[in-house]
Amino acid sequence: MPELIGGERRSCQRFEIALNVRFSYTSRGKEVHYGQGVTAELSRRGVLFRSDCVPPEGAEITLRLEWPFLLQNVCELEVVMKGRVLRTTPRGTVVVTHGHEFRTCGERSFGENAGPNTLVVA
Repeated sequence: MPELIGGERRSCQRFEIALNVRFSYTSRGKEVHYGQGVTAELSRRGVLFRSDCVPPEGAEITLRLEWPFLLQNVCELEVVMKGRVLRTTPRGTVVVTHGHEFRTCGERSFGENAGPNTLVVA
């Protein structure tokens, strides 16, 4: 009789977290669509989110997540993730990500002449 494999077998740890998310995807190669929603699960390689505007399976998508912590207690951050829509289930839309980066957002910056989305490190 084969032994059952127990425990979590996913390669990346998942976190149940509700973050506001804005997204955009292209359909038919040229028409850009926008939407917003809330994340349900987040990992290094994927996102599960809920939205009234459901992107189609296979679409290349860019997600912008509101990060809940400030950079040096001053500057708001967002996480920009790029990926592909794997599927949509009753729990939400599953996106497999292939890249992410943290970006500053808002009017605050660290340099006097820095524009928005610019981080100046002294």
